[in-house]
Amino acid sequence: MKEIIEIVFNASMFAFAAGSMITVGLGLALSQLIEPFKNIRMVVLSLISNFLVVPLFALGLVWVIPVSEGVRIGIILLSITGGAPFIPMIVATAKGRVGSAVGLMLLLLVTTIFYIPIIVPFVLPDAVISSADIAASLMYSMLIPLALALLVKAYFPTIASRVLPIFAQLTNVSIFLVIITLVYLYTEVIISAAHALPIATLFFIGSMAIGYFTGGKNRHTRIVLSAGTGLRNTPVAMLVASQHLPEQPMATIVPLLVAVIGLLILFPLAKRVGNLATK
Repeated sequence: MKEIIEIVFNASMFAFAAGSMITVGLGLALSQLIEPFKNIRMVVLSLISNFLVVPLFALGLVWVIPVSEGVRIGIILLSITGGAPFIPMIVATAKGRVGSAVGLMLLLLVTTIFYIPIIVPFVLPDAVISSADIAASLMYSMLIPLALALLVKAYFPTIASRVLPIFAQLTNVSIFLVIITLVYLYTEVIISAAHALPIATLFFIGSMAIGYFTGGKNRHTRIVLSAGTGLRNTPVAMLVASQHLPEQPMATIVPLLVAVIGLLILFPLAKRVGNLATK
């Protein structure tokens, strides 16, 4: 029975990652992809904050606070991912520039896919992980589905609009299966994961603060970078952890934990910011 559940878990993780990318790609217009590149300063600052400052912050955090190996790996993996699918939703709730958020999400996502195989051996030198294997898994589960979805959106927009709700629903079902199978396989680990709550919360708040201060005085830039830097790419981190570090289940659980904490903090905060903007 456990072997079957493990197969369902791995298949659900793949479906969650690929489905997230297909859903994003089918909903993107060319103008949305181009918009963030009009602001070169924001592009440069977002890349530096997401792929240099946040990883350094995470390394410092797990060095100062004693945590288990699985938690340490989970935090570090999450810190080197960017382009969370939730970014545009949060920015829209805060009455920010959704076009910039969508384009930035795609920029961070594509950078993440190429960045992770290069950086993992440096930030996790003790973990026996093949960079080539990571690159291949991210290519097949994320980059190719995203590219195909973007092509369908560009050349067959009517078909894209029709199938988008289907893939969105399938993605929701897949994350539900991921959670259910994760709980079944690692109940004891999850129960004992309470010790990871403080560092998960600190990591999210610190990452969001990095984005906020990077945004400078411009309200829209602050909103986009706060969401874009605070929300890490949970599907990518979970996929890498589950496929390449199965002996460390906490490395898969921690990214999901951070995502839940982040959304619980950001949604009410974004709602308040949005309400203030309309007054």
